Amino acid sequence: MKSDKILEYCKTPKSFTELKELTGLSDAGLYKALNKFLEEGLIRKTEEGKYVTTDKGEKAYNNQLKSLMEEGIWMEYYGIGEDKIREILKILKSVKGEFYLKASRSLDESLLEQLIILQELNRDE
Repeated sequence: MKSDKILEYCKTPKSFTELKELTGLSDAGLYKALNKFLEEGLIRKTEEGKYVTTDKGEKAYNNQLKSLMEEGIWMEYYGIGEDKIREILKILKSVKGEFYLKASRSLDESLLEQLIILQELNRDE
């Protein structure tokens, strides 16, 4: 759904016009989605009239994990649209054998530890 990305887009303040361009929603559709998020306290309107994600909205966005299973490939994701996930799945379907994939824009210690373990396992094979 196009309104799913509003919380992500509003991590930095965005105007109605900017959100309309980013989401592709009609005026009525965007107005309805924004009002819903405002009522739920997930976004707020700044003094400049821009929309920005609240702490509650940030938590909701981070908890908005979705999953998709297709032809034996299971993916759990957030922060990216289903259309992009389907593009990634299309590429992964062409991979022969087993594979492991983890992606992130931030590298925390647990991810680094997992990557080191994975690297060591690959060396042993």
